[in-house]
Amino acid sequence: MSTIILITGATGLIGFRILLAALAAGHEVRYTARSEDKARIVSSNPAVRKLAPGDRLSSVVIPDFAADGAFDSALKGVTHVIHAGAPVPMPTFDPVTQVFQPTVKISSGILSSALKTSSVQRVVITSSIVANLGPTPPPTAVFAGTRVPLPSPVPSTFSNVFEAYVMGKMVEMHNSDEFVKTRNPSFTVSHVVPGYVFGRNELALDTAMMQTQNSSNNFLVVGMLGGELPMPIHGSFAHIDDVADAHLRVALLNPETEGPTDFGIATEVDYATIFDHVKEAFPKAVVAGVFKKGKVPTLPMKYDSSDAERLLGGKLKSFKSAVVDVAGQYLEQLGMEKA
Repeated sequence: MSTIILITGATGLIGFRILLAALAAGHEVRYTARSEDKARIVSSNPAVRKLAPGDRLSSVVIPDFAADGAFDSALKGVTHVIHAGAPVPMPTFDPVTQVFQPTVKISSGILSSALKTSSVQRVVITSSIVANLGPTPPPTAVFAGTRVPLPSPVPSTFSNVFEAYVMGKMVEMHNSDEFVKTRNPSFTVSHVVPGYVFGRNELALDTAMMQTQNSSNNFLVVGMLGGELPMPIHGSFAHIDDVADAHLRVALLNPETEGPTDFGIATEVDYATIFDHVKEAFPKAVVAGVFKKGKVPTLPMKYDSSDAERLLGGKLKSFKSAVVDVAGQYLEQLGMEKA
């Protein structure tokens, strides 16, 4: 049977990078989108067109990912599922209906649809380190297999979107574990659990998009363009290249392979170093005033990514490389030399 990978979240930083990696590896890729316009964001992107995937790339429009049976038809003939399409905690979102509920419902719906599809061999779900950390980082290191006990009852309201995001990720992990335990599916279920994901984003097509529509890279841009975040963010990161590579490797693991099913990618970092890396790599742009030192406060934490390091065959990519990738892309959008 040929490999057919279904990817959700292809219009986001992680999902799109996974899609590019899968196409570059020669796989057939099917991706979901909420509308034809959203689907065209992917198919018309220069990085996709450069790969000339032809009929190896197709889209499925699903207006409501949380609807019952939403993924039934999309999964027909699919061998591997990579679900990278969970909501991000945007400040304007309703915490319950736009963050918590879809985080839980969409993952559950994908697993239910996969249960009806005999071709599916593995489902990989993109999670977040907050699922292992809980609302407050503990003093000791956690890893991808860590499960934070759920409160009883699970809250039905939240004071902000980030609180809803954390609880949604925690509940999803517990629900997926319970699904495997009670439903005994013929496919395996795994999680890739990254920290804040940084690196080149081919969906950001101009400098305005790099500052406002650049997913977690927005935080890096604040630190290199003189901005200031009002709150600290978790001091762990994952390079987008490692994240994409890990998703594909986990998806294609032999189902009989012994070892962990979940893999965390979270290297400890101090965001105060953002501008130092930019200044070292692009001194002329700093002198010209393109880059200015910003402030991104760090929330200290500990995370064990040794399983991901073994999966990827060595050391994870450095924070410096991610910062340089993002700053270099910004210079490209300005039409400036990187020297």
